[in-house]
Amino acid sequence: MSNNNLQPMKFRGLIIRAAAASALVLGAVGFAAAPAQAASATGYGNGTVGVTQTITALSICPSAQLAFTATYSNGVTVSAPVVYADINGNATIYWAPTIFGQITQATIGSTCSPVYLGGANIGQTLTTTTISTPNNAQVGVGTKIMVTVQSNSPSAYSPTGQVVVKDVNGATLQTMGLTPGPGNGQGYAYYWWTPATSGTYTFKATYSGDANAGLSDSPQDFVIATPNGTPITLTHPTTMTTGIPQTLIATVYPSTVQGSAGFTLNGKPISASVPLVNGVATFQWTPTAAGAFTLGANYTTNQGASGSTSGAITVVTGPASSDVITVTPAGGSTWAPNGTYVLGASSTTNFNVSTLSGAKVSLNDSGPCTSPGLSVVTPASTGSCVLSFVSAGGNGYAPITQNYTVTVGLGQQTATLAAPQSGKVNVGKTLTLESPTQSDTNAGQNITWKITAGKNKVCSLVFPNSGAVKLKIKKKGTCTVVGSAPGVPNVWAAYSVTRSYKGV
Repeated sequence: MSNNNLQPMKFRGLIIRAAAASALVLGAVGFAAAPAQAASATGYGNGTVGVTQTITALSICPSAQLAFTATYSNGVTVSAPVVYADINGNATIYWAPTIFGQITQATIGSTCSPVYLGGANIGQTLTTTTISTPNNAQVGVGTKIMVTVQSNSPSAYSPTGQVVVKDVNGATLQTMGLTPGPGNGQGYAYYWWTPATSGTYTFKATYSGDANAGLSDSPQDFVIATPNGTPITLTHPTTMTTGIPQTLIATVYPSTVQGSAGFTLNGKPISASVPLVNGVATFQWTPTAAGAFTLGANYTTNQGASGSTSGAITVVTGPASSDVITVTPAGGSTWAPNGTYVLGASSTTNFNVSTLSGAKVSLNDSGPCTSPGLSVVTPASTGSCVLSFVSAGGNGYAPITQNYTVTVGLGQQTATLAAPQSGKVNVGKTLTLESPTQSDTNAGQNITWKITAGKNKVCSLVFPNSGAVKLKIKKKGTCTVVGSAPGVPNVWAAYSVTRSYKGV
């Protein structure tokens, strides 16, 4: 090959090598990697106990294990579940604070350099307390009273500590510790309460809070306790006699309810609607046939609420035994039917009564007496009255009326005396028999004092200007003094009181 041919070839190779070198340089410059993004995190900050924070880790140690920790001002350290970053160092960390207080530093640690997130304040979670009771309870039967304390959403913290259950007057009924659950962010407690009598009971629960949850009070809840555990009860004899009227009583709770009740026999009405008075409706029914039956009562309130109850009865054919009424004046002996008894004028006598049938008793009177309830008030003058105690019978007993005659005698006067009781008195001492402000007897009669033994020698009466009556013991011996007041014709008997003092 000639030199002329070789020279262009060499020159061309030089150009190619130069171009290749330039391309390498340009490639190195034009395709250099972008600078790495700084490691960081978002979503961490001030929060509330039990409320999850979603922390997004960015460019932190690709494909490495990431561990979040937070240190409180008191030195306590808490952590979140470990996560793994992707190939770019990104990850999502879910952390729910469990402690109230100030965090001084939070860190995301890994095999690379840690990322410091700074401090934060974690507040207590607010709570809501509820008390749950059944609407109705049966007297003498245990009823479950349930208290639940719930952390306010979105907190999932389960409150700890104590709850106190109180009644409507603020008296403590029960103090209980909380158990976690049953739901998320809840604590609960319960106890068994047994009502002793019928009525409406009020409950309220107070949660005292703990280190991480605030206190709260529940709204009031109400329980209506009845003999059978339902809002209506039916009172009636279990055994009846044909032809003998019986009183059926429907009681609806609470007693303030307004509405009406009706009565049924084997499901069929035997009465029209009867208005409720203080929660009670009564109906007198006379069975006409013997056998086994079911008595029922139902009610409807003015607000549209309703309910019913029933009970079994047995009706037998007569003749029925007459009921027996036992009449006993308070503090006295039982009276015999058709007997005559003396009561003082202007006096009030209360009676204790009972019947074999269990029926209620009413009292009527004729004459100058009055008979409010099961008592008799005599007039101010003498006279006589006839008291009639009436039972409607039931439970196999026929109705009965028992009469008693009351003769009104003279009333017995009384007085409130300053005079001390009889006894020994030191010589030289002066006793007050009647004070200046003392009224006369209950009949308005003045009391006159007289010495009947020891006059002048042992004792003497003293009448100061104040209006009092005094007795001075002058010597050793016995002094007897009598206070008396005249009677009122046909109304009050005479009054007399005696005191005996021995001078020593």
